[in-house]
Amino acid sequence: MENTPPRLIAAELPQFNQLRLPYDLYTDTDIKQRVVYVEASRGCPFTCEFCLSALDIPVRQAALEEFLKAMQSLFDRGLRLFKFVDRTFNLNLRVSQAILEFFLDRYVPGLFLHFEMIPDRFPDQLRELVKKFPAGSLQFEVGIQTFNDDVADYISRKQDNAAVERNLGFLHSETGIHVHADLIVGLPGESLESFGGGFDKLIAMQPEEIQVGILKRLRGTPIIRHDVDWHMVYSRSAPYEVLQTKLMSFSELQRMKRFARYWDLVANSGNFLMTTPLLWSDRSPFAAFLAFSDWLFDASNRTAGISLTRLAELVFVYLTEHLQRDKQQVATALWTDYQRGGRTDRPLFLREFITASSDVASTRASARTLPRQQRRSDA
Repeated sequence: MENTPPRLIAAELPQFNQLRLPYDLYTDTDIKQRVVYVEASRGCPFTCEFCLSALDIPVRQAALEEFLKAMQSLFDRGLRLFKFVDRTFNLNLRVSQAILEFFLDRYVPGLFLHFEMIPDRFPDQLRELVKKFPAGSLQFEVGIQTFNDDVADYISRKQDNAAVERNLGFLHSETGIHVHADLIVGLPGESLESFGGGFDKLIAMQPEEIQVGILKRLRGTPIIRHDVDWHMVYSRSAPYEVLQTKLMSFSELQRMKRFARYWDLVANSGNFLMTTPLLWSDRSPFAAFLAFSDWLFDASNRTAGISLTRLAELVFVYLTEHLQRDKQQVATALWTDYQRGGRTDRPLFLREFITASSDVASTRASARTLPRQQRRSDA
């Protein structure tokens, strides 16, 4: 019997010295109208089992001089938003320092840089450097994923949580960096309660955004080795999200999908900066927002297509009628938030509490549609 050839033939990972940097292919329209992605490295040294980057080892680095020359060309052509897709930008200290210094030397208003950072690796050299950037010019995406040490061990994730806490505390208190932190729901060994504990811990570190993602079984990743022991059940359709685990029921994961969507609409959007903390006050932020999420779904019967005015009204009703918060306090917070994006119309439900002249002059002076980061920096 003839040997059956393999269905997949693994290819060698390309090295940067075998590649031509493609940045001159970006058109002027790309630079003016689109997000432009760049990369100084490829690969990841870690082996987190849910991630395709775990298969992309070792890390390969672009020739620094050639890369910075390409960045200079993009900058000279007018590019001001650079989104780095390196999986571990701060892995190589020499390179990350050089790139940050390159952009700091050329800083102009409107320059914005996005980096994916290893959350527990932030030496003093990088700390001193990032403190020099103006507020709102840097965004760090930091993948926390879980604070549960047992879960981290199951998925082969190495993370010093004490260092994470120190580093996020530094970024919040001593820099103007916009921090976007990620947590994953449905990892093997993670219950609703343990996820909630990690969520509350992250809230206390005060990142600007927390992305709550649902675990996906990406083809080729070794997360499948836990399917039997942890009773992992995934959707058969892309994006192959987890539907049930040994510790999280189907109904709990459906609740968390709604939680993630509403958290993005309310907390991450920048539209409810003053109002969001009123949802939990002195109780667990996770438990409080999960209760709000359940109520909001019952009240709206949808997770998409909710206008900002309608969402603000639902938040007002929940805070004042369900939580018995002071109506004037809630209305004032909502009105301040509502104007942050340059809106001047007074929603009908606020007119009893907000006079026609409240803050109109200051709002008109800055009336514009602002991205999430700008809404937060203007707060």
